[in-house]
Amino acid sequence: MSQLGFGIVGPGFIAGVIADAIAESANARLTAVSSRRIENARQFTAGRQGVEAVQGADSLLARPDVDAVYIATPTVAKEEIALAAIAAGKHVLVDKPFVDHASVLRMTKAAAAKGVLFMDATHFVHHPRTAAFQAAIAVKIGTPRSLHTAFYFPFSDRSNIRFDPTQEPMTALGDMAWYSMRAVVEYLRPEGRITQAVVAPERESNAIVRASGLIAFEGGQVSTFDVGYTAGTILMDLQLLGTTGVLEMDDFVLDWESSSAFKDSGNPSGYSHRTGMATRKDVTFIPTPSKSSQEAAMIDDFAELAASGTAAQRAAYAEATLKTQEYLDALWAAAGS
Repeated sequence: MSQLGFGIVGPGFIAGVIADAIAESANARLTAVSSRRIENARQFTAGRQGVEAVQGADSLLARPDVDAVYIATPTVAKEEIALAAIAAGKHVLVDKPFVDHASVLRMTKAAAAKGVLFMDATHFVHHPRTAAFQAAIAVKIGTPRSLHTAFYFPFSDRSNIRFDPTQEPMTALGDMAWYSMRAVVEYLRPEGRITQAVVAPERESNAIVRASGLIAFEGGQVSTFDVGYTAGTILMDLQLLGTTGVLEMDDFVLDWESSSAFKDSGNPSGYSHRTGMATRKDVTFIPTPSKSSQEAAMIDDFAELAASGTAAQRAAYAEATLKTQEYLDALWAAAGS
């Protein structure tokens, strides 16, 4: 498979993580980075050999060496850029979250009609642990009934766009609860419509900085969550409770072993299982090693789907994005948006 030429729109911190993942992947190469201010693009590309800085997304989309675009702009700008990229025949990898379900639907429909790939950049989905965890559910815990997640990041820079509702409308709820709702999609897999959504938000000025809540479904499945920036620590706990046991992770978003944030921690990636009257010493840890970072695994999967993925495979990723945003929208409404 030939290398997929990537362009990046929006040279921020997260874009740097993905640029490193592209460099790690054998199936992709970074060719250009754009920003509204050329000096920002030049600063980002300094030290990245063979990567050109360009001014504006239009200049990047016109390049023949750009086959796919990673969009890491503020949420309010994502759809316009993604639709322009799709119209130009580029595959699109878009950072989460999105403005709303309707916005995601417009993008996924446009991509399907154009015959290009749309994928959201939720990288834990691509870690081999996710598939292993999914395969273990029926065997180890029977039927999943409830899911609890907690995701906190000690983030205090109030000048960051995460605290600006004009750029990131859902602020911390969109930034952090996205992962909780994606875990619902990947692991709880609820049946039917949403029957209840309850959110208790904590705000500073107009920004949500912390939120706790619950979402329930017609099939009886329930998920509780606790997310934000104000716990003073990194917290990434997940508990999936079934009819015969529980599966757990304490790093469900950024795995301790291979993710960009913790790849030198020395902690193995995996999940834990307990059942019956098991005490702490009886908990079983199941390792799930990865050959690459989960971000690079995402780039590899994206490149493979762009090159040879079927319409059904591409549609499955789009459907996961749509469901995640649907659940997030319900929380946003419940938060009193």
